[in-house]
Amino acid sequence: MSGPLQSGKSSYIKALDPNALNVEAKGKDEKFYTVGMDLGSIKLNGFDCYLFGTPGLLRFSIMRRIVSTGSDGLIFIFDAAAPEKDDSAIVILNSIRKILPPNIPTVFIANKQDIDDARSPDVIRSQNYLHKDNKIFPTSTQTGLNIKESITYLVNHIYEEYSSLLKTLRVYENDIEGLAQELKKDKMQMRDLLNNLEIKRFVELDRINKTYKVRSGLKYLV
Repeated sequence: MSGPLQSGKSSYIKALDPNALNVEAKGKDEKFYTVGMDLGSIKLNGFDCYLFGTPGLLRFSIMRRIVSTGSDGLIFIFDAAAPEKDDSAIVILNSIRKILPPNIPTVFIANKQDIDDARSPDVIRSQNYLHKDNKIFPTSTQTGLNIKESITYLVNHIYEEYSSLLKTLRVYENDIEGLAQELKKDKMQMRDLLNNLEIKRFVELDRINKTYKVRSGLKYLV
């Protein structure tokens, strides 16, 4: 999750996981700012979802790169009550886009809808030249508006990206060599793929018997 300073990233993750961790520091203005990252987790119908939040201070670009690398999806937050933050938001968004694959599932949120005169998603889309197909949720971390809905939408989108691969994986659970031929990958590429899928909790590896099993319970969310 990324976005500009004090837009609600930490609050969003805390709303989903009250036990989320945050590496922060107090500024001279007595406010707390994320200087490392946020880390939370939730379970959605068989998915173990790990939530990483990046710092909103522009100078922490290195941390944003470290935290964002390897992500399966992106939630990008705009402060609907503070249009003056949009310039910083676009700088951060463009930097994140350079790090992540071009077609990575992305959801935008227009946060702080509980505040009077907060901008609507359509206004934010227009003012920041976001594509008409980009999904933007109006949210509030104070009232809980669309917090669960936005993360569910993103996880569904991620599942769609993996669904065809998961179907193939189920066919070759006891035949890794056959899977390698089907996917046209060599041994090193297969090792990296399966290790990555294990980390993402999509499969369970049996390294002794050189087999794997697709985790049960993975399904489209509603």
